[in-house]
Amino acid sequence: MFPEIEYHTRLKRLQECLCKQEIALAILSDNVDLYYYSGSVKPLYALIPAEGEPVLLARKALEQIASEVPWAKLEFFNNSKELRQIIEKNQLQQAEKIGLPLDRIPYNTVLRWQQFFPQTEIVDLAWELRKLRMIKSSLEIEIQRRAGKVMSGVPKVVREAFYAGITELELSTALECYFRLNRHTGLVRCHREAVEMNYGICSGGVHSLAGTKFEGICSGLGLSPSVPYGATALPIHQGEAVVLDYAFNLEGYHVDQTRMFSWGEPDQKVYQAYQAMYLIEQELIKELKPGKSWGELYDLALQIAAQEGFATEFMGLSTDKVKFVGHGLGLELDEPPFLAIGMEELLAVGMVLALEPKVSLPGIGVVGIEDTLVITETGVESLTKCKTEMIIV
Repeated sequence: MFPEIEYHTRLKRLQECLCKQEIALAILSDNVDLYYYSGSVKPLYALIPAEGEPVLLARKALEQIASEVPWAKLEFFNNSKELRQIIEKNQLQQAEKIGLPLDRIPYNTVLRWQQFFPQTEIVDLAWELRKLRMIKSSLEIEIQRRAGKVMSGVPKVVREAFYAGITELELSTALECYFRLNRHTGLVRCHREAVEMNYGICSGGVHSLAGTKFEGICSGLGLSPSVPYGATALPIHQGEAVVLDYAFNLEGYHVDQTRMFSWGEPDQKVYQAYQAMYLIEQELIKELKPGKSWGELYDLALQIAAQEGFATEFMGLSTDKVKFVGHGLGLELDEPPFLAIGMEELLAVGMVLALEPKVSLPGIGVVGIEDTLVITETGVESLTKCKTEMIIV
């Protein structure tokens, strides 16, 4: 939980955004938005006027919401009639323009709200809400710093858990146990539609090349086509390049880290690719400064990958290639900023992002590295401080 002033600061920024766009009222229902602006995911809705006091709406867990958000106005409702009365009591019925995150809220819910505001224009607030979360406070960054410290234990866990014949699933389970006992929430929140994830990916060799619909280079093959993410139940082979790509969610805030593992020495091509990806990461880190455009950094990564001989394999093969090299993260794993093709927005102090240069090597697997960093006045601070060399057992 954050101090009350933190939430008031966030609400003030949102209300300034609403006023600028002449939006009278924002209606939030996504867990991430509810938590960010109130400190609780238990309300059903948050009504945030451009001017005035926000109102939380709930049907259940009233006592717990009140204990989690003692400073906020909380209203109970059972049905549409009571909801209409709450809207009128709080003098919100005259709102001429309402903002909702239309990329997350169900269409039926939008229709339901239109019944209460039939003459109102409804506009999309999704991108504005995500951008408002880009700049992290010192308290948010400190949580991510603590999460990064836990991630530095990955090599030790791998070395202690490994034995000849271990499966991807068994090695992944050892890591997941370590994460959970160190207060991983057990959930990785993703914004993109239909992207589901728990802890991350332990994927060996060609399994890591399995195609995926989300904007990532590696998802693993998983245990079933019903959930095609993560480890298989197949054994890890000697010399196989194994991707350990995990997100740690501490108190709702994520960090993202990738390290490579091999039982015995991997193919020389793996070493060459890993060194090239490490070089890209280090060169981009030098350029991660306030005022740099997101797309410019992606272009630099492409340039170095080509110089190192990995233009074809960089960030995926053929139609599976993705056009980014880094992403923001906070309450979700896939937040702006996006270091991606064509993105002209600029980095700013307080943005937290993951750099993840990777290559897909045909017949071998995905090879790469990933670290989470925060933009500072003078450059960056790495929040994931795990040793960068490949884990060789």
